[in-house]
Amino acid sequence: MKIHPAYKIPRLLPAIILGMTLIAASCKKEAYLTDGGTTQAKTSYTPYDYLKSNPYHYFDTTILLIDHFNLKDSLNKAGTFFAFTNYSVTALMNLWKFTSLDSLYAHVTSRFLTQYMFPDSSLTLSNAKIDPVIHPNWAGDSVTSAVCKIQRSYPVYLVNSSPTINYFTLQYVKVNGVLDNSPGAPANDVADTYISCQTSGIQTSSGTTLHVLVNNATLNLQ
Repeated sequence: MKIHPAYKIPRLLPAIILGMTLIAASCKKEAYLTDGGTTQAKTSYTPYDYLKSNPYHYFDTTILLIDHFNLKDSLNKAGTFFAFTNYSVTALMNLWKFTSLDSLYAHVTSRFLTQYMFPDSSLTLSNAKIDPVIHPNWAGDSVTSAVCKIQRSYPVYLVNSSPTINYFTLQYVKVNGVLDNSPGAPANDVADTYISCQTSGIQTSSGTTLHVLVNNATLNLQ
Protein backbone atom coordinates (compact mmCIF):
# COMPACT_ATOMS: atom_id res chain seq x y z
CA MET A 1 0.00 0.00 0.00
CA LYS A 2 1.27 3.41 -0.91
CA ILE A 3 0.94 6.33 1.41
CA HIS A 4 -1.13 9.21 0.18
CA PRO A 5 1.17 12.05 -0.98
CA ALA A 6 0.84 15.12 1.18
CA TYR A 7 0.26 17.36 -1.80
CA LYS A 8 -3.00 15.58 -2.55
CA ILE A 9 -4.47 16.42 0.85
CA PRO A 10 -6.29 19.77 1.24
CA ARG A 11 -5.36 21.73 4.33
CA LEU A 12 -8.86 22.20 5.74
CA LEU A 13 -11.09 20.10 7.99
CA PRO A 14 -14.85 20.37 7.43
CA ALA A 15 -15.49 21.27 11.06
CA ILE A 16 -13.24 24.32 10.89
CA ILE A 17 -13.46 25.53 7.29
CA LEU A 18 -14.66 29.04 8.11
CA GLY A 19 -12.18 29.80 10.89
CA MET A 20 -9.28 28.10 9.16
CA THR A 21 -9.87 29.92 5.88
CA LEU A 22 -9.64 33.28 7.61
CA ILE A 23 -6.45 32.30 9.41
CA ALA A 24 -4.88 30.85 6.26
CA ALA A 25 -5.46 34.12 4.45
CA SER A 26 -3.58 36.11 7.09
CA CYS A 27 -0.89 33.60 8.13
CA LYS A 28 0.32 31.91 4.96
CA LYS A 29 3.86 31.58 6.31
CA GLU A 30 2.74 29.18 9.02
CA ALA A 31 3.60 25.51 8.46
CA TYR A 32 0.27 24.55 10.01
CA LEU A 33 -3.08 26.10 10.82
CA THR A 34 -4.61 26.58 14.23
CA ASP A 35 -7.80 28.18 15.46
CA GLY A 36 -7.97 27.22 19.12
CA GLY A 37 -11.22 25.31 18.75
CA THR A 38 -13.97 24.06 16.48
CA THR A 39 -17.07 25.62 14.99
CA GLN A 40 -19.03 22.38 15.36
CA ALA A 41 -18.27 20.64 18.64
CA LYS A 42 -20.50 17.57 18.28
CA THR A 43 -20.73 14.92 15.60
CA SER A 44 -23.05 11.96 15.14
CA TYR A 45 -20.06 9.87 14.01
CA THR A 46 -17.80 7.66 16.08
CA PRO A 47 -14.17 8.86 16.06
CA TYR A 48 -13.24 6.13 13.55
CA ASP A 49 -16.08 7.04 11.17
CA TYR A 50 -15.41 10.75 11.62
CA LEU A 51 -11.82 10.33 10.43
CA LYS A 52 -12.67 7.83 7.71
CA SER A 53 -15.50 9.90 6.25
CA ASN A 54 -13.47 13.08 5.89
CA PRO A 55 -14.32 14.21 2.33
CA TYR A 56 -10.79 15.49 1.74
CA HIS A 57 -9.19 12.16 2.77
CA TYR A 58 -7.22 14.00 5.41
CA PHE A 59 -6.80 10.87 7.57
CA ASP A 60 -6.65 8.03 5.04
CA THR A 61 -3.21 6.85 6.13
CA THR A 62 -4.16 7.14 9.79
CA ILE A 63 -7.15 4.90 9.13
CA LEU A 64 -4.91 2.36 7.35
CA LEU A 65 -2.70 2.28 10.45
CA ILE A 66 -5.69 1.85 12.74
CA ASP A 67 -6.98 -1.02 10.60
CA HIS A 68 -3.55 -2.66 10.39
CA PHE A 69 -3.27 -2.83 14.18
CA ASN A 70 -6.96 -3.72 14.67
CA LEU A 71 -7.53 -0.65 16.82
CA LYS A 72 -10.93 0.45 15.53
CA ASP A 73 -12.78 -0.70 18.66
CA SER A 74 -10.07 0.70 20.91
CA LEU A 75 -10.31 4.07 19.22
CA ASN A 76 -14.08 4.18 19.58
CA LYS A 77 -13.78 3.29 23.28
CA ALA A 78 -11.00 5.78 24.07
CA GLY A 79 -11.80 8.73 26.26
CA THR A 80 -9.60 11.06 24.21
CA PHE A 81 -7.71 10.68 20.95
CA PHE A 82 -5.18 13.10 19.51
CA ALA A 83 -5.47 12.29 15.79
CA PHE A 84 -2.61 12.95 13.39
CA THR A 85 -2.98 13.67 9.69
CA ASN A 86 -1.45 12.15 6.56
CA TYR A 87 1.03 15.02 6.50
CA SER A 88 2.60 13.88 9.77
CA VAL A 89 2.91 10.28 8.64
CA THR A 90 4.47 11.38 5.36
CA ALA A 91 7.02 13.52 7.23
CA LEU A 92 7.92 10.61 9.52
CA MET A 93 8.35 8.25 6.59
CA ASN A 94 10.53 10.74 4.76
CA LEU A 95 12.66 11.22 7.86
CA TRP A 96 13.25 7.48 8.26
CA LYS A 97 13.35 6.84 4.51
CA PHE A 98 10.42 4.42 4.61
CA THR A 99 9.22 3.98 1.04
CA SER A 100 5.94 2.22 1.78
CA LEU A 101 3.49 1.59 4.57
CA ASP A 102 4.80 -1.95 4.80
CA SER A 103 8.18 -0.47 5.73
CA LEU A 104 6.54 1.62 8.42
CA TYR A 105 4.57 -1.37 9.75
CA ALA A 106 7.83 -3.27 10.14
CA HIS A 107 9.24 -0.61 12.48
CA VAL A 108 6.27 0.26 14.69
CA THR A 109 3.83 -1.44 17.02
CA SER A 110 0.31 -0.57 18.11
CA ARG A 111 1.92 1.92 20.53
CA PHE A 112 2.45 4.16 17.51
CA LEU A 113 -1.27 4.93 17.87
CA THR A 114 -2.15 4.09 21.47
CA GLN A 115 0.25 6.70 22.84
CA TYR A 116 -2.28 9.25 21.54
CA MET A 117 -5.26 7.47 23.13
CA PHE A 118 -6.28 8.24 26.71
CA PRO A 119 -8.96 6.71 28.95
CA ASP A 120 -9.95 10.16 30.25
CA SER A 121 -12.50 12.02 28.09
CA SER A 122 -12.04 15.29 30.00
CA LEU A 123 -8.70 16.18 28.38
CA THR A 124 -10.06 19.35 26.81
CA LEU A 125 -8.85 22.87 26.23
CA SER A 126 -11.09 24.20 29.00
CA ASN A 127 -9.62 21.76 31.52
CA ALA A 128 -5.97 22.00 30.44
CA LYS A 129 -3.36 23.85 32.50
CA ILE A 130 -0.53 26.08 31.35
CA ASP A 131 1.97 23.69 32.92
CA PRO A 132 1.92 20.18 31.42
CA VAL A 133 0.10 17.51 33.42
CA ILE A 134 0.96 13.86 32.84
CA HIS A 135 -2.00 11.63 31.97
CA PRO A 136 -1.91 7.85 31.47
CA ASN A 137 -2.32 6.78 27.87
CA TRP A 138 -3.03 3.37 26.37
CA ALA A 139 0.61 2.79 25.42
CA GLY A 140 1.36 2.20 29.08
CA ASP A 141 4.70 2.96 30.68
CA SER A 142 6.55 2.82 27.36
CA VAL A 143 5.42 6.34 26.44
CA THR A 144 4.81 9.14 28.93
CA SER A 145 2.42 11.82 27.71
CA ALA A 146 1.14 15.07 29.11
CA VAL A 147 -1.41 17.70 28.14
CA CYS A 148 -1.24 21.48 28.49
CA LYS A 149 -2.33 24.66 26.77
CA ILE A 150 -0.34 27.55 25.36
CA GLN A 151 -1.43 31.15 24.98
CA ARG A 152 -1.22 32.65 21.52
CA SER A 153 -2.20 36.01 20.14
CA TYR A 154 -2.77 37.86 16.91
CA PRO A 155 -3.26 41.56 16.17
CA VAL A 156 -6.42 43.04 14.69
CA TYR A 157 -5.56 46.01 12.50
CA LEU A 158 -8.11 48.80 12.84
CA VAL A 159 -8.05 52.38 11.62
CA ASN A 160 -6.79 53.95 14.83
CA SER A 161 -5.57 50.98 16.86
CA SER A 162 -4.24 47.45 16.70
CA PRO A 163 -5.67 45.48 19.62
CA THR A 164 -4.33 42.01 20.30
CA ILE A 165 -6.63 39.05 20.69
CA ASN A 166 -5.37 36.29 22.96
CA TYR A 167 -6.48 32.68 22.79
CA PHE A 168 -5.32 29.26 23.99
CA THR A 169 -4.34 26.20 22.00
CA LEU A 170 -4.33 22.66 23.36
CA GLN A 171 -1.02 20.78 23.26
CA TYR A 172 -0.02 17.13 23.39
CA VAL A 173 3.34 16.64 25.11
CA LYS A 174 5.65 13.67 24.56
CA VAL A 175 7.67 13.52 27.78
CA ASN A 176 11.28 12.58 27.08
CA GLY A 177 12.73 11.37 30.36
CA VAL A 178 11.07 13.63 32.92
CA LEU A 179 8.83 16.65 32.50
CA ASP A 180 10.75 19.77 31.54
CA ASN A 181 11.68 21.90 34.57
CA SER A 182 10.99 19.05 37.00
CA PRO A 183 12.86 19.33 40.31
CA GLY A 184 15.98 17.24 40.26
CA ALA A 185 15.85 16.63 36.51
CA PRO A 186 19.20 15.36 35.18
CA ALA A 187 21.30 17.89 33.31
CA ASN A 188 21.24 15.80 30.13
CA ASP A 189 17.47 15.27 30.13
CA VAL A 190 16.10 15.55 26.58
CA ALA A 191 13.62 18.37 26.03
CA ASP A 192 10.00 17.29 25.79
CA THR A 193 8.16 17.44 22.47
CA TYR A 194 5.23 19.87 22.41
CA ILE A 195 2.66 19.41 19.63
CA SER A 196 -0.20 21.87 19.20
CA CYS A 197 -3.67 20.98 18.02
CA GLN A 198 -5.07 22.61 14.92
CA THR A 199 -8.57 21.87 16.17
CA SER A 200 -9.83 20.49 19.45
CA GLY A 201 -12.85 19.39 21.41
CA ILE A 202 -14.82 17.37 18.84
CA GLN A 203 -17.36 15.35 20.81
CA THR A 204 -18.09 12.08 19.03
CA SER A 205 -21.12 9.82 19.37
CA SER A 206 -19.13 7.20 21.31
CA GLY A 207 -18.17 9.73 23.97
CA THR A 208 -14.59 10.09 22.74
CA THR A 209 -13.12 13.58 22.75
CA LEU A 210 -11.29 14.03 19.46
CA HIS A 211 -8.46 16.49 18.82
CA VAL A 212 -6.44 16.94 15.62
CA LEU A 213 -2.71 17.62 15.84
CA VAL A 214 -1.08 20.15 13.52
CA ASN A 215 0.00 18.92 10.10
CA ASN A 216 3.71 19.15 10.93
CA ALA A 217 3.38 17.12 14.15
CA THR A 218 6.56 15.23 15.03
CA LEU A 219 5.30 11.71 15.58
CA ASN A 220 7.01 9.35 17.98
CA LEU A 221 8.27 6.20 16.27
CA GLN A 222 7.06 3.37 18.52
